[in-house]
Amino acid sequence: MPRWVVALHGCHVHAILGCVFLMQSGLSNSALAVETVVFRHTQESVASNGGPRLASGADASDLRTVVGEILVEGQDGGLMLQADDGRLWTIQPEQIVSRKADDQPLEPVDTEEAVRRVLEELPTGFGVYRTTNYAIVHNTSEAYARNVGMLFEQLYKGFYAYWKNQKWDLPEPRFPLVSLVFANHDDFLKYSVAEVGETGKSVIGYYHLSTNRMTTFNVPNLERNIATIIHEATHQLAYNVDVQRRFADNPKWVSEGLAMFFESPDLSNPRGWRSIGRVNQVNLARWKNYVPNRPVESLATLAGDDARFNNAGTAMDAYGESWAFTYFLIKTNRDSYVKYMKLLSEGRPLAEKTKRERIEMLEQAFGETLANLDRQFVAYMLRVR
Repeated sequence: MPRWVVALHGCHVHAILGCVFLMQSGLSNSALAVETVVFRHTQESVASNGGPRLASGADASDLRTVVGEILVEGQDGGLMLQADDGRLWTIQPEQIVSRKADDQPLEPVDTEEAVRRVLEELPTGFGVYRTTNYAIVHNTSEAYARNVGMLFEQLYKGFYAYWKNQKWDLPEPRFPLVSLVFANHDDFLKYSVAEVGETGKSVIGYYHLSTNRMTTFNVPNLERNIATIIHEATHQLAYNVDVQRRFADNPKWVSEGLAMFFESPDLSNPRGWRSIGRVNQVNLARWKNYVPNRPVESLATLAGDDARFNNAGTAMDAYGESWAFTYFLIKTNRDSYVKYMKLLSEGRPLAEKTKRERIEMLEQAFGETLANLDRQFVAYMLRVR
C-alpha cells in the first residue's frame, strides 16, 4: 500500500509516493478529472498534507470535503488531488468515504475564500494585508507586513519581466498567492513544527509544496530576512506560473539555484532588493570554500539526484554549487537554460527520472557532455568576484 511521505528538503517541502501509480493522461486544466471527494482527515493525513497536527483530544477521523482535480490515482485507489484553492491533498484509499465526478472545469476560489480557510487554521490575533497579487496573513505589525508586500510585488514584476525577456510568456497564477508572516521566531516555531515537524527548527522560512503557501517571520537580521523572503517567494511564484510543476521531478539544484539567483539582497537600496541575477556573495563564498576539495564527480552527484541536499554534512556545499552552476548556465548559455527549464516544466507529478535520465536531459538541452560543462563551469566561476 502506498504512503505519501512529507519531508523538508532545505527550504521547501517536498513529497514522494513510494509506489507504482496511474496518472491522468493529460495535465492541461481542461483534461483533468474534477471530483468532490469526502475523506477521513486523520492525524496522519493532516501531517502528510502540510496541515497543523490535530490538537490533543481532537477527533482523529473528522470528515473533510474537497473539490479538485485528480492529478494522480494510485493503482489501489489512492489520490493526489489539487483543490480549488491550489492545495494538493494526498489521500489514502482507506480514508476515502465517497467520490463524485463533475463534468465542469475546476473553478478556483477567490482570495477572500482562500484567506478564510487559512484563518480557520490559526489562533486569534491574525490580520490580513493585501497587495495587488498577494494576501499576507500575519500577526506582526502592519508596517512590517507592508514591507513584505512591497518585496513580493517587486519580485512579481521582476519575475515576469525577466522571463518575458527570455521569450517565455507566463500565465497569471491560477490560484491565490497566500503567505503567512509571524511576528517572531517563537510564533513561527509553534506553527512550523506543527506543520513540518522538527525540521521547522532549522529554517527561517519555507514554501510548502502541498499547501502552496510561503511561511516566514520577522527575522531581525535584515540581509537574511530579505534573502529568505525573496527566495521563498520565488519558489512560490515559479510553482504557480508554470516555470515549475509541483511534485514533478524538479532537480533540487534547479529549484534552489533559481531561487538563489533571484534572492541576492542589495542593501544599498532602501527596500534591500532591486535586481535579479546579482552575484550572491553568500553562495559564492560557499562555492569558493568547496572548490579546493571538490570531487571530480561533483556535478554528476549534484545533477543525478538530491542526496547531497539531504545530508547535513554536504548540504551547504550543494547549495553553493547549485547557485554557482545556475549562475554559470544563465550567464553563458541563457537560451539553452530556458529550453531546459521548459522541458522540466512539462514533467508530470511523481514521475521520477533515474540519475542517468536526469543527466542526459541536461546534456541534451545544452548540447554538451557533463564533463565538458563541468570544465567550462569551473573555469568561469573561478573568475567571478
